[in-house]
Amino acid sequence: MVISKRLATIILVILSIILLLALCIDLPVSQFFMNQNSVFGTIFQDLGLFPPTLILIISMIILNFYTFSRLHSKLAKYSILIMTFIYTLIKANSLLSETVQYVVSSLDNINKHKPIGVASNEGDAGSALSIGAGYLITFIILLIIILVVYQFWLKRIDQNEIERLFKVALVSFFVLLVGLETIDSLKELWGRARPYEIGNHGAHFTNWLTVNGNTGHSSFPSGHTTDAAYFMFIAFYFKKLKSQKMVFNIGLAYTIIMCLSRLRIGAHFLGDVTMSFMLIFMLMIAADYIINKLNAYKM
Repeated sequence: MVISKRLATIILVILSIILLLALCIDLPVSQFFMNQNSVFGTIFQDLGLFPPTLILIISMIILNFYTFSRLHSKLAKYSILIMTFIYTLIKANSLLSETVQYVVSSLDNINKHKPIGVASNEGDAGSALSIGAGYLITFIILLIIILVVYQFWLKRIDQNEIERLFKVALVSFFVLLVGLETIDSLKELWGRARPYEIGNHGAHFTNWLTVNGNTGHSSFPSGHTTDAAYFMFIAFYFKKLKSQKMVFNIGLAYTIIMCLSRLRIGAHFLGDVTMSFMLIFMLMIAADYIINKLNAYKM
């Protein structure tokens, strides 16, 4: 197991305590830390969304590599290839468009002498890239990643490792679907205003236990923290347990840094980032258990 029971217990207890404290200190903590002119907060806001898309791309490559090596039906092979590639292309293009929009908004803020992170908190992917240009760039990037992954990784490993990675890829689709859909649904249900929105256009502070309904606000839970936390899942693609634990710890540290950056930029309260951290960490524990069980069975 990559995540020990001791580590899981410690982290979940700490996050639970922080969530309880957040009921009382959410607003003062945000008022103290918030600075929408923070370069640190803006960098992670603009460029920190990549882990889920990276996982999806790697899983798509592994799934198709395994499919083409094991299935005899050409119809089945190419059907899976076309469906998974189109889905991955759409999702990767969304990441590219959103990232470009964030960066363009930040640069525009500098030119207009506005706080650097103020205009890009919602990540509107509207017009920074045309649809054609976006998909063309995404397509080229995907082809390069596929080539590199195949040539320098999958081509060099044995069949047992391919089967292990196939199981990881299958679990990754489950983890991504459950995690991202859960966070998006909670955002819409809770309708919590962001720290920088408080006092503007009638937005007012509510604690994280308050369910406001679909108000158009989306502070709780934190989407950026969710995406950052998926960095921990990348550990499962490594073969050696030592490497898995090292990458998992890097992902853990990256998630904590993202939490701090979201507080700093004023996009989220302490309760928002803590809840996202907790939900995805529990999903990582479940993924670790499922992968470990699957590896106990030979296909």
